[in-house]
Amino acid sequence: MLLVVFKNYLRSSGFKSFLAGLLLTGLAGCASNGAWLNSDRIEQAFGSYGVEVLRSEPQRRVTSLYSTDDAVRTTRTYAIVEFPATPGSAYAREHAEIEAGGSIGATFRQAGWAIDKRHLFIGELEITAKYQQIGEMMGVALPETLATHEYLMIVSKDERSYTYATITEIHHPDYLSAGDLGTIYGEIIFDDSNRDSIEDFIGPPNPPK
Repeated sequence: MLLVVFKNYLRSSGFKSFLAGLLLTGLAGCASNGAWLNSDRIEQAFGSYGVEVLRSEPQRRVTSLYSTDDAVRTTRTYAIVEFPATPGSAYAREHAEIEAGGSIGATFRQAGWAIDKRHLFIGELEITAKYQQIGEMMGVALPETLATHEYLMIVSKDERSYTYATITEIHHPDYLSAGDLGTIYGEIIFDDSNRDSIEDFIGPPNPPK
């Protein structure tokens, strides 16, 4: 009986939140210099990681970064990626791999690139019921206030740096809060463009697939 209770606790959102908090504390120093990727944290916190491309266009990609428990996927980060009109030729091979479905950070890291983030916004925004896909994939009843992070992803190699994309990430409440993001990244640079709703950041909800 005690073993069953313990197993259920290990699978509970409370335990996973506790574990995520411990990992954030231990990894904050490494993460601040770009050593840890979002994919690393998800795998460490929940025991698995995968990426699903939900939509892919030349200048925009929408992905689910998820963990799996008993074959059930839960989106931990819903990411909207905005690419430049003309991606740089220096990272053409990596960009092609990403367009084919690769994980962005992992693809660049495996190719020997350094990754940095220039933070544009860290805070909490209300995700309204209009964003049904986000709620369903996270298993969260909307509306809900969720941690939101927008940044420029900078990749560097051979003493050259490039702005690869603008990325907006919406995090599951059992994974990261705005306070957690502040602990990881240190200084918080707030957006000064008077945007105050999630629609200002990622546009209107996508139509059903």
